[in-house]
Amino acid sequence: MEKRWQGTLLEFPTHERRARARAELATARMQGLQALTLALSGALTPDDVARAVVEEAVRALPADAGILFLLDAAGTTLELAHSVRYERAVLPALARVPLTTRMPVTDAARTGAPVWQAGPSLPPEEFPEAEALVRTVYAGDYSSASLPLLARGRVVGVLALTWLESRGFDAEERAFMDMLAQQAAMALERARLLAAERHRAERAGLLQHATATLAASLDTGQSLRGVALALVPSVGDFCIIDVRGPDQEVRRTFHALAPESAALLAASRWQPAAPAHPSVWALDSGQPAFHPHVDAAWVEGAESQRALLRALAPCSWLSVPLATPEGVLGSLTLGHSQSGRHHTEEDLALALELARRATAAVQNAHLFHQTQQALQLRDDFLAIAGHELNTPLTSLKLQLARLQRGVPDADVRTRASAAVQQVDRLGRLVRELLEVSRLSEGRLHLDPEPVDLVELCREVLGRFDHEMQRAGTAVHLHAPGALPGRWDRARVDGVVTHLVSNALKYGQGQPVELEVTAAPEDFARLVVRDRGIGIPPEQQAHLFQRFGRAVPLRHYGGFGLGLWFSRQVVEAHGGRIHLESAPGVGTTVTVELPREPAPT
Repeated sequence: MEKRWQGTLLEFPTHERRARARAELATARMQGLQALTLALSGALTPDDVARAVVEEAVRALPADAGILFLLDAAGTTLELAHSVRYERAVLPALARVPLTTRMPVTDAARTGAPVWQAGPSLPPEEFPEAEALVRTVYAGDYSSASLPLLARGRVVGVLALTWLESRGFDAEERAFMDMLAQQAAMALERARLLAAERHRAERAGLLQHATATLAASLDTGQSLRGVALALVPSVGDFCIIDVRGPDQEVRRTFHALAPESAALLAASRWQPAAPAHPSVWALDSGQPAFHPHVDAAWVEGAESQRALLRALAPCSWLSVPLATPEGVLGSLTLGHSQSGRHHTEEDLALALELARRATAAVQNAHLFHQTQQALQLRDDFLAIAGHELNTPLTSLKLQLARLQRGVPDADVRTRASAAVQQVDRLGRLVRELLEVSRLSEGRLHLDPEPVDLVELCREVLGRFDHEMQRAGTAVHLHAPGALPGRWDRARVDGVVTHLVSNALKYGQGQPVELEVTAAPEDFARLVVRDRGIGIPPEQQAHLFQRFGRAVPLRHYGGFGLGLWFSRQVVEAHGGRIHLESAPGVGTTVTVELPREPAPT
């Protein structure tokens, strides 16, 4: 009896020590779980989560080493995210581990169940690849736990912990590690959702920026270079945009992250693939060329661009066409090289959308270029026609004037006088053509000189005597006195002539009034008012444009250039012109000119 009591007394400290050890271990694990929770609260990316999970798990258990893998988007490969205390020699082999490899971590990823390896070593018959890898750096006992990270019922990664000893895993330790794995999986899923949302926002911003760049300029090279700059490095380490111009020459725009790649692309040009060889450019086939993973064999197969591709050394390649119903305008090509990244289906969708928008921008630029060429041809024709017509008109007017003076027949003189009026009218039209060509080329040159605006208006009205008599219209000039200023006499004369001519033409025989007065801020004001047909409000906006008309050409002659020419001259002087009109009431045009030219 005494002996048994003595044995119980001796065993009591042992039970106490064990209980205390279990309590301390539970406390340490709880603290480790709290530390992990705190670390994960600040982890915003999958990489941040991986780092926190591995470091806290190794510290809390404790373990000799730890590693965390993430399952790739295809679900076929484990990709190394973070490791602690692993030998550098084995890390390259663990960077990407296909699930077909026979290792504890791949078993855990395939089955979704933990794999407990309690030592003394990995069974070669079960895990030959893992056993061979471990033995390259370590020859002693070895135990491990491979824990699948499950989120929404699917494996998103694997956490593996290693002990350099032969050991077992009791139920409490397994439950603790399972809690670690659950925490890690939830944090990874949260980080992935956050990263996906941030990625979508970045892609939307990139697409918006590229679209704004394409719309900002009709210079194709400039806008496409802006797109290439926007795409590197977010979607590729280099970007190549080849566009076939109106002359069918293919021009290359590019941007590359590495200076040596930029130098290579600067010296390169697009070359079509030979018929018997596959093309790496969508410009050849008109179809997307999507190669997320490329190797040396793929590079060697691209005969037409083999030298360039060898130098660029891409590991991923993506080329999409700039296609129209009429044919392929070019291609947008993206590649990864130094970064080691690989394109995804999402990258392909983004590139296709960008190519669609770039195609519209290139087409607009080509149409603008063609329009500019057509306008230049038209202006050249107007200039030549104006000069060529002016010479015979001058000769014809001289002959008619001689006929007026030298023929006694009154009827002939009357007819000659009418012919002179028509020649004068034709001369004014020719001069308008010349003004159009000069103004279109930006050649409106002003030669200011002292001018009395009132006297100039009287001279203009004197040239309209015949027209006023024929139309039975009176033109009244209202001016309190002389109104001097410094203007280009010939140009201002043309403005007054255009405005009076329009008032007589559309005034329906009603009196026309000219009013010349001084205006505030040392301006001179000229008002030309008729009481004719007037102009509807919806037609007034385009009257100051070239060839702008508010009446049918068959009823009223002229090119529709008078108001456009007047506006150019007035604004060149630093003045302003505006029109007020209403149908059946008439039209009033007001011109205000500074009396001194603005300093240049």
